[in-house]
Amino acid sequence: CDQKMAGNLSSIYQTLISLLNLSTQSFYFQDEIVNTFLDKMTGSITSKVSKHEDHLARLVLGARVPAQILEHILADKFRRSTVPSVAAEQLSPQVVEKVLRNVVQQKFEQRAPSGDLYDEFLRLLSGEQQSLMEISYTKQQQKQKQKQQNKNQDSDTMDIFNRKNQLEVEIETDNYFQYTMTPQSDVPRIALGLPIPIPIVALTYSSSRSRAGGTGSARRRTIGVYPTLQFLYSHHVQADYITQ
Repeated sequence: CDQKMAGNLSSIYQTLISLLNLSTQSFYFQDEIVNTFLDKMTGSITSKVSKHEDHLARLVLGARVPAQILEHILADKFRRSTVPSVAAEQLSPQVVEKVLRNVVQQKFEQRAPSGDLYDEFLRLLSGEQQSLMEISYTKQQQKQKQKQQNKNQDSDTMDIFNRKNQLEVEIETDNYFQYTMTPQSDVPRIALGLPIPIPIVALTYSSSRSRAGGTGSARRRTIGVYPTLQFLYSHHVQADYITQ
């Protein structure tokens, strides 16, 4: 196939993993970066990504066949670029290694724009000419993705509350993960767990108490259900229900 196709960053990253498996003669890859979100919260993502890119560069580029395959793939993609500087670039081993490292950093959102040719390389490999965002391979995949997003929104819809009915809780912290480790001082958690003094349901009933020698008068009692702030602003409550 000699046609120009848009790729995405995940596909070129999976190519790197396949070449790693080829160089180590392994059928699968055991990744240490299991949960990117938690690694970011704990502040360990930077060191893990650095270790990961060193591992890929050493094993993929250190083996003749995987290194040549990667060079041919990149060269074939770059020569089809509409950016003249990308199409004219001669890939040296140093350039290939730097592209590999940039792909890994971009994959795990640890790369900052460099303002040079490597930004253009990443845009092309991401399938997007104007930014470093990923796009799908085909229009059909984009439609499927949009259909799934619509389905998710239909099943778990949260209304937008009117600005005047919104409550803003703001904190400043350098490490939110460590901040949440002390629940007694976690202001957002405490605020979300506070009950609202107005009941959302009030149940009134009558009860009678028996007295010696007869029946006592009935007493009216009321049971009130008081919601927490978290429940009141959850997706279970329609925004129109909140007026004040």
